[in-house]
Order: sequence, then C-alpha cells, then structure tokens
Amino acid sequence: MLLKLLVLLAPAIFAEDLTQRQLKPVKGVPHSRLHLYQISTTDTFRCLDGSQTILFSQLNDDYCDCKDGSDEPGTSACGNAFFYCSNVGHKGNFIPTNRVNDKLCDCCDGSDEYDSGVNCPNICDELGRAARIEREKVANVARKGFQKRQELAKEGQALRDSKLKDVEPLRQERGALEPDRSRLEGEKNAAEEVEKKLQDEHRNQWEAIRNEKKKLRAADWFDELDLDKNGKIDREELRQNSFLDDDHDGFVNEDEVKAYLTVDEADLEHFQSLMYDRLKSARHQHREEARFKEEEEKERAKALENAPDDDDLLAEEDRHDGEESDSESVTSPESEDEDKMPEYPAEVQQASEKAREARRLFDEVNMKVQDLDSKIRDAENFANFDYGEDSSWAALKDKCFDRNVQQYTYQFCPFGQNTQKDTGAYSGTSLGSFKEWSGGEGNKKYSKMHFGDGQQCWNGPKRSTDITIECGEESELVEVTEPAKCEYHFTFRTPLACSDPDVEIVHEEL
Repeated sequence: MLLKLLVLLAPAIFAEDLTQRQLKPVKGVPHSRLHLYQISTTDTFRCLDGSQTILFSQLNDDYCDCKDGSDEPGTSACGNAFFYCSNVGHKGNFIPTNRVNDKLCDCCDGSDEYDSGVNCPNICDELGRAARIEREKVANVARKGFQKRQELAKEGQALRDSKLKDVEPLRQERGALEPDRSRLEGEKNAAEEVEKKLQDEHRNQWEAIRNEKKKLRAADWFDELDLDKNGKIDREELRQNSFLDDDHDGFVNEDEVKAYLTVDEADLEHFQSLMYDRLKSARHQHREEARFKEEEEKERAKALENAPDDDDLLAEEDRHDGEESDSESVTSPESEDEDKMPEYPAEVQQASEKAREARRLFDEVNMKVQDLDSKIRDAENFANFDYGEDSSWAALKDKCFDRNVQQYTYQFCPFGQNTQKDTGAYSGTSLGSFKEWSGGEGNKKYSKMHFGDGQQCWNGPKRSTDITIECGEESELVEVTEPAKCEYHFTFRTPLACSDPDVEIVHEEL
C-alpha cells in the first residue's frame, strides 16, 4: 500500500521539484514561495499583504517599501520580515531580517552574512549528522515505547472487555434477588407500622399520665408558694425562695423575681403553663450547687483534721463553720420519674423484636443488591471512560507514580488524585483530582491532563495540576514545578505517549 502511494505521488513530487528548479532564486525566500517573487510581464511586484505594487527592481534593494516587509526578505531594511536559511544538509529555518549581515553567523550555511565581510563556515552537514543521530535515538526510544504501548493497549482492552463481560452476570444475579428484596421490604414496612402504632399508643398514654401528675405537682407547689392563700402568687411571696438568688448575694432582688414572674400576680393556670418548669429547673440547679458546695466543705474539713498540731485552732474554727453549713437544709432534688417513660409492655416489645428481625432480613438482601449495583456501575463507568484511542491508559488506572523534590514527595495518580506530602508522611495535600484530557483536538488530546479542585490554598485559589505527557520507555514522573502559586506542573513520561516512529518518518518524507 505504501509503495503504491509513493508511486502515485512521485510524478507530482518530481514535477514540483522541476518547476522549482526553473524558478529564479531570490535571496531570503524558500523554494515554496519563489513563485511569488518571479518577475511579471509588467516588471512589478505586489506586496504579499496586497497593500501596494512596486517595481520589481525594488526587491531586496535595502529599502522597506511594503508594510509587511515582504519586498526585503534578503536584507535587514524591514524590521518585520524574515530571512530563510536554506541550510542544505540540515534543516531550513527562518530568522528575523534584522539579524542579516549583523556580523553574527545565524544560519548554519552562513547565508545570512553574505555582505557583512564575515566568513561563516558551513557547518550544516555536521549539525545535520548530529540531528539525525539524535532523531534516531528518539526514534529508538519511541519504537521500544510503542511496542510496550501495544502490550498495554491489549491489557487495557482486556480489562475493558472483562468489565463488560461481568456486567450481564451481575445483572442476572441482581434480578434474582429483586423479588426477595421487594417482599422483605413490604414485610419490614408492615412490621414497622405495627411497631410505631403500639409505641405511639404507649407513649401517648404515658404522656397523658405524666401531664396529669405534673399538674398535681404544680398545684401543690403553687399552694406552698401562695403564702396568704388568696389563690395568687405575687412578687413578694416569690421573693421568699432563696434558690432565685442568682447572683448569690444572699438577697432575692426585684430583677431576679421578674425573671420568673412577669406579671404582678400569677394564678394557678399562669403558674402551670409559664412558671412551673422554669422554677423547677432553677430549684434543681440551686440544689446541685448546694450539694457540690457541701461536698467541698466536707473535703476541706477532712483535710484540716489531718493538719499539723499548731493549726488546731484554725482547724477547729473551720470545723465549726462546716457544722454551720451542715445545719442548712440541703434536700435531694425531687424525683424526676415523670420525665422518664417506663419500659414498653410485652406486646410492644414483641412488635419491636419482629420489626428488628424484618429490618435485618431486608438489610441483608438490600446490601447485596446495593453491592451488585455498585459493581455494575463501576464496570460500566470503566468501560465507557476515555482511556485513549486504543484503551492503553486503562492499564494505569489505580496506579500512582512518585517523585521526591527536596523535603516533599509528589504523587501522580492518572484518573485519581495528585498529592504533595512531607517525605515519609502518610497523608498529604490534595493537588487536584482528574478533570479532563486537555491536549486539544485530534492526536494532541492525550498529550495533557488537567487536575482541579484540590485543597484550598491559603489566601489563594484551590490547588490544581497540569500534566504534560511525553514518550518514554518506562512510566515515570520526571519533573515537578510550581510555575504559579498553588498551580503545579508535572512532566510524565510513558510508553502510552509513544507512536510508531517509522510511520511518522514516512509521513514526513511524503
């Protein structure tokens, strides 16, 4: 096929060479553009940007006539033009025309210094040989890498096919479990409904009894606080309760009373709905504080009993103080049984046990179904993911590559997450997770990767990483830089970036 293509193209190539050889050479112009610089029947030249027409004799006259500099490809007259170095034996290239005849040899054939008096040696053959040797080295690396890439492509394709092959059995297994799952879910819901109904009935009965007991307790306390027995509690009556002394100054002031009694007088209904719970909480807190103080006094008295003899007088005085404190009545807080619901009766406990068993049976099957769903989802995602044109990148999924730079270890995980950590540390800082192939269109697409949404940088953006992928015999992370704050750049060499160099050489020759 290749031979046929060469045979078909050969006449055109030879004809083109013949035409170019017949064209008159113009200094600083490559053969591919010579046809634009041939003398016309009107002995004129049209600037390549089409801006004006000049006499043909004005070409390369060391005076810039065209705005685009196209009339002076072989002199330094125009600052925006380029001189073409033929460099026979090596590789032709363009240089800015301001470097023509500047007494510095820029072209390897010396053609840029034709009128400067400088004799530039022609080193194109030497450079060409060195370039060919280097290209051959690169080609050898590419050949070896491409061979490994073909092997990895087979591995990646096999992984993809295996994942897809597993999907159907997983679907069948899931389908077999679905009837049991639906049945057990129905039984679970029915058992939970019975459980909830019985629990609610028990709770409602208990709450009704508790509320009634609470009303009775509130009424008894209201009667205690109502000193003049007029059916109302005023601020003066409430002031007699020392547990309202929030600032512990030994006196219940007006503000401390108003915190609980916001009206002039409170009847039983107002007391039950707006005061009882708050007063009970205040009394309970006061008693807890008194109990804590009593324990402190006991500990202090015990310590003083073991004090040296010369402190007997002080110890005796402190013991008297402790006795005075003990003389104050510190009663235990009232029972809080009304706030604790009694255990469920046997009927409710049996319903709860049935509901627990129904949940266990359903959860057991449901977890199997969820596990199968996860495996199916992972297999489909793997099979549908873009692992390159030949699926070769699939072979590197779940693999990571490290590189140590000073005190840090950088880790690159294709399709995963990149990290930076102190060398030897277990965890590190996220430099982003895989977002996309970012090489552009066509074959270049797989030459770059972008990782984003890494850990937030202090007073800066979220960390991100751009990966440049190069051909290499082995997969390795070869370079790590941080060109901008919290924006990292990795260079990764791998056989997966190697294409067939022999095919590329044929294309270049064609």
